[in-house]
Amino acid sequence: MYNTSYNIIVHHPAQMYNIYRGFFWRTLMKICGIVAEYNPFHNGHAYHCAKTRGQIGDETAIVAVMSGNFVQRGDFAIVDKYRRAAMAVCAGVDLVIELPLPAALSSAEGFARGAVASLAAMGCVTHLSFGSECGDLARIRRAAACDRSAIREHLASGQSYAAALQSAVETVDPDAGALLSSPNNTLGIEYCAAIDALGCDIQPITVQRDGAAHDSEQLHVRPSASALRHLILDGKVDACREGMPSEAFTWLTQAIDSGAAPAHVGVCDAAMLSYLRRLSPDDLLRFTGGKDGLQNRLFDAIRDHTSIPDICAAAQTRRYPLARIRRALLRAYLDLPFDTSVEPRYLRVLAIGPRGREVLRQMGKTAQVPVVIKPVNEKRLPDTADLRRDALVDDLYALAQPSRAFWTGGSHFRQSPYVTNKENRSV
Repeated sequence: MYNTSYNIIVHHPAQMYNIYRGFFWRTLMKICGIVAEYNPFHNGHAYHCAKTRGQIGDETAIVAVMSGNFVQRGDFAIVDKYRRAAMAVCAGVDLVIELPLPAALSSAEGFARGAVASLAAMGCVTHLSFGSECGDLARIRRAAACDRSAIREHLASGQSYAAALQSAVETVDPDAGALLSSPNNTLGIEYCAAIDALGCDIQPITVQRDGAAHDSEQLHVRPSASALRHLILDGKVDACREGMPSEAFTWLTQAIDSGAAPAHVGVCDAAMLSYLRRLSPDDLLRFTGGKDGLQNRLFDAIRDHTSIPDICAAAQTRRYPLARIRRALLRAYLDLPFDTSVEPRYLRVLAIGPRGREVLRQMGKTAQVPVVIKPVNEKRLPDTADLRRDALVDDLYALAQPSRAFWTGGSHFRQSPYVTNKENRSV
């Protein structure tokens, strides 16, 4: 025994390293979740990963729960989910799991609950890291302790969700209402509230944002995703180079050159209108999330206007924020009722990085729902409405891609996760 161990240590140091590392991962590893859209992945996202490891430990595995082909602002992702996931694992993320579609097309509360429920369903996540403008976790957690029933009361009075949350938070901490003027603070509050509501054994941490503000059009070494999307849609792709890790930029340019990107609602206006005009106000009510009259406003706008952006502009008011209108229209187009559960029935893997395999091994022992890595895994699951819906919405997303070469159906069953063994932690 002694001689064998000595021989491994002295003559096979690489083997000894692998044995040690395997023991470490099995017994001591920390797995941190990040909730993201990576639309597209940029330097700010790489910075978030680096700072997260700086707080928890260099060997921390990072798992991103990422919106799929549709994003929370109520839009088509500018690049499809598999390519965006590949960008992430080439720049610091270890595993990318798809956020359930109902959560991706929800307000901050549903978005956060679906994300936290997905991390909890993995059964092995120890931390959740989120970016915030304030960087003050204690203050965010105090705000998260507000009375959720008070939010419902404020919503019933006609307030938007953001205003209702602010009113409820100010009853707990009069100064905390200012946090909600910044969108990442708001999501941080909702992540902490979801952790508490679901009783998860997950420790939240926050990384203070450093770079361009959310939705800022300002160019910066760490720009906002919004600024990059505008450059891409304006055909100024090369201007994105400095704001993205090099491999992520390569994935972006390859997607554009192939005609897979940029996906955009304008490409499929007619397809959406042809479906939306079949719907009555009562039909639309299933997708709007409240009997506050939005279904009637949408019904009129759909008939009076000829593009989705014009419909949104006509329907928008202070009471009906633009993101809510966009989400309602997409939910209607995708036949996704507002009351659909945001929690996962299964976990779909989109990309696997160097530590991702170790996380998947852990999930094999701890996951609380099935894990879908390849189409063959999915075909072994019982046929469910969720599986059929996810296949259909991927086909509908394809109609927003520039090249008709991608418009054929069935891509959902032909895609497998991108896998890399390369360790790359760009900042």
